[in-house]
Amino acid sequence: MTQTTVFPIKYKWIGRQADLDAAHILADTFHLHPLVARILTTRNCARVESAGAFLQANRSSLIDPMMMHDMPRAVARIRQAIQAQEPILVYGDYDVDGTAATAILVRTLRKLGADPAWFVPSRFTDGYGLHTKIVQAAAEQGVKLLITVDTGITAVEAGDAAKALGVDLIVTDHHHISTVPNAVALVHPAYPRSMYSFPDLCGAGVAFKLAQALLGEFPEDLLDLVALATVADQVPLVGENRVLVKEGLKRLNSEPNLGLAALIAVAGLAEKRVTSTAAAFQLAPRINAVGRLAHAKRAVELFLTEDPQEALSIARELNVYNDRRKALQSQVETEALTQIEAHPNWLEKKGLVVAGKGWHEGVIGIVAGKLTERFWKSTLCVTVDGDRAKGSGRAIPEYDLYRALADVPQRTGVFEKFGGHEAAAGFSLATADLNRLQKSYGYAVERNWFEDVELDPHRITDAPLDLGELSFSLVDDLAKLEPFGNGNPEPVFFVAGVTVEAAQTMGKENQHLKVWVRNEQGFTYPVLAFGKGEQRQVWQTGTLHHLLVTVGDHQWKGERTVQLRMVDGR
Repeated sequence: MTQTTVFPIKYKWIGRQADLDAAHILADTFHLHPLVARILTTRNCARVESAGAFLQANRSSLIDPMMMHDMPRAVARIRQAIQAQEPILVYGDYDVDGTAATAILVRTLRKLGADPAWFVPSRFTDGYGLHTKIVQAAAEQGVKLLITVDTGITAVEAGDAAKALGVDLIVTDHHHISTVPNAVALVHPAYPRSMYSFPDLCGAGVAFKLAQALLGEFPEDLLDLVALATVADQVPLVGENRVLVKEGLKRLNSEPNLGLAALIAVAGLAEKRVTSTAAAFQLAPRINAVGRLAHAKRAVELFLTEDPQEALSIARELNVYNDRRKALQSQVETEALTQIEAHPNWLEKKGLVVAGKGWHEGVIGIVAGKLTERFWKSTLCVTVDGDRAKGSGRAIPEYDLYRALADVPQRTGVFEKFGGHEAAAGFSLATADLNRLQKSYGYAVERNWFEDVELDPHRITDAPLDLGELSFSLVDDLAKLEPFGNGNPEPVFFVAGVTVEAAQTMGKENQHLKVWVRNEQGFTYPVLAFGKGEQRQVWQTGTLHHLLVTVGDHQWKGERTVQLRMVDGR
């Protein structure tokens, strides 16, 4: 079952509006390829000042960490604990962001002479968040200071328990704020009425800022971890995040810590430049896999180890888990698609809910994301275990999933627990309430739909491109826009009216496609279409097509070539 045969999706192509006069000025001022200057004007960088800040983003533009809400309180209490040699526990989360944040703070506290304990919950036995039972266990072991990273901002019960047990709680988090817990300090970049002007840090970004405040200097050796976490957590790669990822990728490519170096080698990237794309799609999934299928403590151990052999052993272990994750994901996705094929009326609504018995809890979030992308519908994927069910949701671009899900319990009381943010969320409920969820979620998506959210499946294109404009100069100037990711996507170009010269499938299962195209002026280039091998018959020699492509380069045996990758075609 495939998207193109059973569920054909035709994307609307939407071009970004550029300021061509401003583009000319930017091209002259910064000596840029005209197409790259044009793209800058579509990304809130039409003025020389804003374009310069974007292109030359560096750590000098970072905000003083002491401006973040309660940071001075947190720093004072941690220094007090270190000086008094009080037992400290760092409490994290089981994804890349949570495990990296845990390692960042543990490494920092060790530098300052402390020997903190650390804990990340099990996805299966503990679940997300700061739990009262862990606080109680920590108190029994003599912990006097508990510091959360990437979690805790809604842990009201755990906060009350900590206070009653004489454990001081410091929360560092970036998730949605509602009712906050009782704590010594609540360190959060988006805290209401805070003086901190950049609200979009990930959990590891907040931990990095705490590390900087504690150390009194910029933590160079932690940049690789914060860059990886920032990319993996899909926070916008603008402002401070752009700087942290840009600086962190340099570290990741020159002097990564032992664990990340081993992971890079296992992923087959040792001889390549690790980009934000490689970090997101080749490194992050391997780290997430162990938390999805086993226990995320192995990821923290990878980040903390000083033993090269242990680093390589854990990296290989993570690689095995990632292979298992792929197989489980494929199984669940296939079953979900079978359900949808049997109920085509589900696709008439803006929101989609699929559920299955025994679906692996560790992959339902990924499958929700795949279905969201495939059908352009914010999707909930639910696994059923007896009378209990757990789900994970993903949103289409620019849609606030958290708002929609918050509307469901307000009107129906379906969820036992839910949390998350605009793009992703998790929840639990009784299996008996699944039908109510399917109905109420559809209505909630409708009620919380806004006119500026594009209803139809669409692709955004940044600029028109003639094949004659392709050059290494263009490739090099496009690289100045990196790192790419959420909030700063890789530029996509519209190529009109090209003729197919030849086409062939590639890959072990012929899953990929390579098409040679020629324009009217006779310029011919190959275009790679990953995952589109099944469309081979569409690309017959002599047929005329329009393309959406990205532009990069390829190095092979010392020879450099311009490389086009197909995003869509018609």
